[in-house]
Amino acid sequence: MKTKNIFKFVAIFFIALSFSSCVEDGDYTIPTVGEDQQYANLKSLSEIAALYQGDIVDFDEDITTFGYVISNDREGNFFKSIIIQDNPENPTIGFEVRIDDVNLNARYNVGRKVYIKLKGLALSKYFTTFQFGVREGNNVNRIGPNDYVNFIDRSSEIADIVPTVLKTTELTDSHINTLVKINDLQSETQGLTYADPTSTFSQNRYFQSCETFETIIMRTSGFADFKSLPIPDKKGSVTAILNKFRDDYQLLIRDTNDVDLTEEYGCFNNPTAASLADIKALFTGTEITISQNSKIKIVITSDLAKGNTSNQNAFAQEGTTGIALRFSEAYDLNLGDEIEISVGGTKLSEYKGLLQLNLSNSNIIGKTAGTLPTPEVITIAQALTGDYESRLVTIEGVQFKDITKMYSGGNSFTSDCSDELKTYFRSGSTFSSNQVSDKKGSLTGVMTDFDGAQIYLRSEADVNFTEDYACGSTGGGTGSGDADLFISEYAEGSSNHKYIEIYNGTGAAVDLSKYQVWGSSNGGGWKDARQLQLTGTLADGDVFVIATDQADTTIQAQADMSLPYESPVHHNGDDAIGLAKDNGSGTYELIDVIGEPDNRPSDGWDVAGVSKATKDHTLIRKASVTKGNTDWAASAGTDAATSEWEVKDQNDWTSVGVR
Repeated sequence: MKTKNIFKFVAIFFIALSFSSCVEDGDYTIPTVGEDQQYANLKSLSEIAALYQGDIVDFDEDITTFGYVISNDREGNFFKSIIIQDNPENPTIGFEVRIDDVNLNARYNVGRKVYIKLKGLALSKYFTTFQFGVREGNNVNRIGPNDYVNFIDRSSEIADIVPTVLKTTELTDSHINTLVKINDLQSETQGLTYADPTSTFSQNRYFQSCETFETIIMRTSGFADFKSLPIPDKKGSVTAILNKFRDDYQLLIRDTNDVDLTEEYGCFNNPTAASLADIKALFTGTEITISQNSKIKIVITSDLAKGNTSNQNAFAQEGTTGIALRFSEAYDLNLGDEIEISVGGTKLSEYKGLLQLNLSNSNIIGKTAGTLPTPEVITIAQALTGDYESRLVTIEGVQFKDITKMYSGGNSFTSDCSDELKTYFRSGSTFSSNQVSDKKGSLTGVMTDFDGAQIYLRSEADVNFTEDYACGSTGGGTGSGDADLFISEYAEGSSNHKYIEIYNGTGAAVDLSKYQVWGSSNGGGWKDARQLQLTGTLADGDVFVIATDQADTTIQAQADMSLPYESPVHHNGDDAIGLAKDNGSGTYELIDVIGEPDNRPSDGWDVAGVSKATKDHTLIRKASVTKGNTDWAASAGTDAATSEWEVKDQNDWTSVGVR
């Protein structure tokens, strides 16, 4: 720290010289500094700050504090105040002194040590800024233009103020109203002026740190003399007084000399090559910003043209290392494109278990035609481990678990009819409305993750199924894959002509005492549902018909049970019906459902595109379905192709008792 003492003879010489020299900044009105006074009750700014406990502090005693001026209002970016900090170097606290006067720099120049006599003043805090002033009601306002010289004494000491060099991540509230310097900053947007030249409103400009990749605000007054000057399109350092508004730190420069932007613009110029594996290894479990100036070369393995991915998501690979890419805007990349990406400043994060590189198109520094990697041949068991995330693979000996659905229906692949590898499909893909293959064979795709392993198909050509389907179940619900009883027919006819039909296609006789039929009324759920315990044995290939005891004679002739009022089959179109099975511990679990037990529709649910089809219709399960489905939306479908049901007219009982 350097200081300069102004002795009496210098002051006398200066006075004499002033009679024959030009003066600036109104210096001729400012008395010279005499010998420094001695103050009996001198306290530091930190000691004064400790007095503040949330309410205005009024000073009634002779207390004096001191600090070093760091502000300069000569160019208009500070208005009617001076900013002081407790030390010229490595300060611990700073204050604003509110003064109802301008051209304060002429009296309180940068580096000047000042003493503030606090008796008659008040202390408050505006957001996070300590302020001295005079109390007016419940506020602390500016010290009057004729009064402030009585409260503020100028010392003879003028110190060199050394800004505290910090990164944006190191800024804390203790640095507010102190002089700081931040290196490796550049304006986020090139070609801007410090503020709007046509406006008197203050303006925020956003600067990016090339060290931390955080953004910080530079705020400039609409009355600043330099507001119309361009911010240099360069990189460098900014020296400023730190302020804070709400949660945002702000830099307030005194003039453009505080802005030293002279280096080439760009945080990551001339990056060096790195491997994708090295970049992925930087991720340790929480989101990170890549600080190293690196670039990678990868090949796009997803196919935007087929629509099974959005124009902001892609997969890419280098050798046997893959990565998911998440763009901040739409990209124009095709399957097989080799791209070079500057990864400095991009983020690695994980979403639902999938590691992704978050970037923008500006990170792409080159694009050529590349060669797709050869898919790795793995088993479905290996795929389910999650070890092949974002890699192009081929899995042999698999089939769709539900061959009644379309590609966009939310499906799974299986090898042994019990394991499940979920598929990722978008409704907007070019093949989303196509029926899935009813064969078995090899599958190629990119392994992904969404709270568990999934596989992304690029196109329908990725499914090469030519062998016969091997599972006993060709459709239905979400169970283990083993065939079981299911509801094969449902009628909600006129009056009490109502029934359900249960079918056994398991290949063996079934003990019905392990099953119940549930009826939920008016969206009341299963908790208070009507429950019907079944009894007897149902032979393989046979049906079990449960009807009301007032049903038509055609129905009664096929009925195995005819029930009085308030049974589960005394249903209306807005009542859900479920088939449940004992899980072996005496607890019954749902294995098939019609409707939604906790929701009451208007009259009935839509089925196969038919409005309110569960009312005044007969529903017949398609022959391709061989087990139940607890996902009613998937079971009902949206049209005839996606539904598991055929919708017949009211009182059509021609197939009751026959599967």
